[in-house]
Amino acid sequence: MGSLLKLALSALAASSQNSALTAFSGRMAASGVLAVVAILLAGVAWGCACAALWIGVAPTLGPVGAPLVVAGVCLTVARAVNHLLLDAVLADAGKLIQEHKIEAILAAIIAGFVAGNNGRKS
Repeated sequence: MGSLLKLALSALAASSQNSALTAFSGRMAASGVLAVVAILLAGVAWGCACAALWIGVAPTLGPVGAPLVVAGVCLTVARAVNHLLLDAVLADAGKLIQEHKIEAILAAIIAGFVAGNNGRKS
């Protein structure tokens, strides 16, 4: 992991010499931060929806039934989203691998090196 950090820092240092690359790396960093914020806010919104459902059904179903209903809804939504996303990702990944076979093989080799060196100290 340290070598990846060194590579990122060297790319950042090289980007400071080229103004177009600096602007691009700044936009990429900003989009990454905003993507993380969006994911966090989506998680918070989901938590609020679950809490609202729990509060709404608690008077009717009691302290035992309300969590069961919320858990059931969460599982149902998670399975539906997982199924939709998995199909889309697999279709896109298959098309991408067919179009870029050499790059996919190189990415797999690099991932193998990273995974193999993960437990070693340099």
